[in-house]
Amino acid sequence: MATKTKVKTRARTGQIGKEIFEQVEHMVGEQKLSRTEAFQRISEKTGRRFGTVAANYYRVARQRGAKLAPRRRRPGRPPAVKQGVRAPQGKQTLTRALAVVHELTSLLRQQEAEFAKLRQENDRLAEIRRLIGRL
Repeated sequence: MATKTKVKTRARTGQIGKEIFEQVEHMVGEQKLSRTEAFQRISEKTGRRFGTVAANYYRVARQRGAKLAPRRRRPGRPPAVKQGVRAPQGKQTLTRALAVVHELTSLLRQQEAEFAKLRQENDRLAEIRRLIGRL
């Protein structure tokens, strides 16, 4: 039980991120590893995912004011939005919505054409049944 309490306290204070930062800095400085290699080794040693280790390192590095390369946006994702602030509804959103409406309209027209064709076939079938009924 003491271990669980200790882990919870450590996690709440952000100690894990600080430890990862110190380990990476040590490996980069003294062992002459790249950050990527250091992240990989820590990941293997602790059982944490590589991305989690890297995210912890860079979060602490930014908190300490380290000069890092600017973050790159992933293609196809909207820019980050601050908590409680709505993203601007721009021309791009309207263009996508209009494209979806056009596609839906096209599908509905195709469906209506198919219904008309089925109605004609149904009328012909009814006529055939009527003729067979006369025999």
